[in-house]
Amino acid sequence: MTANEDQEMELEALRSIYEGDECFKEISPVSFQFRIGDLEDTRAFILDIVWPETYPESAPQISLDAFFNNRISAETKQLILAKLEEQVEANLGTAMMYTLFEWAKENQEELMENHRPVMTAVVSDILREIPVYDFINYNSI
Repeated sequence: MTANEDQEMELEALRSIYEGDECFKEISPVSFQFRIGDLEDTRAFILDIVWPETYPESAPQISLDAFFNNRISAETKQLILAKLEEQVEANLGTAMMYTLFEWAKENQEELMENHRPVMTAVVSDILREIPVYDFINYNSI
């Protein structure tokens, strides 16, 4: 089977498995997002995965660059990516998206154990611009 045939089969399987799952998003036939954790969970993160032309013989490109992940420290992102790369290496040559997603879900607690939410520069800049009197509760006066 060619890489494209393997990709088509895996794409069909992913669509079937994750149909209606709000955590899975197909950006294109070779690009996906998968949210690990609930939206309200401060330890949730989104995996961005892109298949190169020769996937699954070549490793998929995995990133944590989604805006949703801005509150995760660079160190935690590096740990997640390193652990996922280990899984990729163990599964190279086979359809691995389901395996990666499920592995990340099962290991979310370990992956995020040192996570401390990061306040982004955008948020801190916004907070710096809010006058102090906006925080006063006038009902208590």
